[in-house]
Amino acid sequence: MGGGFAAGLRALAQDGDGGGISAAAAERSQILIRAPPRRMVTLGTCSKLCAFSFFAGALVGFTLKRRLRRWAAKLLRRLKED
Repeated sequence: MGGGFAAGLRALAQDGDGGGISAAAAERSQILIRAPPRRMVTLGTCSKLCAFSFFAGALVGFTLKRRLRRWAAKLLRRLKED
């Protein structure tokens, strides 16, 4: 009873009753099984990125708020004059 998962996939692929999986699907499964794990982002890096994004967003938000108030004040002065 040897061979493991890959042998089982090959047996299913060679099964002639139409209920098995194709050889291409079996090969893809093998490749996915043997694929090395992808790089992961550490918790520290993620935390730094989140903190940077938060502070950058707050800075941009306050800057836009100030500009919007100035623009609204100018617009209201123009409307008041007319």
